[in-house]
Amino acid sequence: MEKGKNVIREKVLPVAKTVAAAAVVTAVLLLILAFLLYKLKFSDNILMIGIGVIYFLANFAAGFIIGKVKEQKRFIWGMAVGASYFVILALVSFLVTQNLFQNGVPAPVGLICCVLGGALGGMVS
Repeated sequence: MEKGKNVIREKVLPVAKTVAAAAVVTAVLLLILAFLLYKLKFSDNILMIGIGVIYFLANFAAGFIIGKVKEQKRFIWGMAVGASYFVILALVSFLVTQNLFQNGVPAPVGLICCVLGGALGGMVS
């Protein structure tokens, strides 16, 4: 039973904490984007690009953090964080709208932004 607790402590908990940090970064960046949208009257295309960039940047930061925590296989850990973030994002999107990424960034683009951002963040760390 002790081995199961170690797996959670060593593998799941760091990823969960890092995904939570990515959510905070996302919230801050979305507030900034909303303010810019209000002031500058961006088009829908610019808004979608901005959201994709926010997904990328949040996961880049998360990949960088997990890469510092886990000193080996940082690329893989970054990808794991990005994929976890995307799964949570997709789940929340589905629960709220009853549709996957309705009127937003398409799911494959969101997945690429999340996983690539996490992987690059892990490599840079």
